[in-house]
Amino acid sequence: MPVRTGAETWSEIIALITRPDSIDAGQLTAAASVMATLLSEDHYAKHPLTLKGDGHRLVIYGAYGADAVARGAEVAPLDWNPTGKAWTLHVPCDPEDLDWVTQTLKTRAPRLAVHVLGSGPTDTEQDASTAANDTSAALSINWGAAS
Repeated sequence: MPVRTGAETWSEIIALITRPDSIDAGQLTAAASVMATLLSEDHYAKHPLTLKGDGHRLVIYGAYGADAVARGAEVAPLDWNPTGKAWTLHVPCDPEDLDWVTQTLKTRAPRLAVHVLGSGPTDTEQDASTAANDTSAALSINWGAAS
């Protein structure tokens, strides 16, 4: 018997990473059914969720089976609010589920960036948290034509 269901685990993660002053916390709730489904798989023991936001990068691993029972249900609180400013949660996904998960989260929760298991988020990929402030894709200047 699991310590938590996928839905309970997602609720616990939301409680861990949000505070009353969190930005776009509603997107986490909107992603609940998708994330509950994903968290019920044991992928997150080796392929963590990665939250890039305010402060340190937060890496969230899942515990499954006997490991979860041995660790118990206690989760230590964070001493900062990682979603208090611009943030992106990187979600590893089984290639089999990648299309539907990506499409669903793109509309419900654009701050959740989906990638294939094992590929991991990179420092060079553009986060949803910075995409809105990035004008480089929207504005291209041909300086040679200007002279």
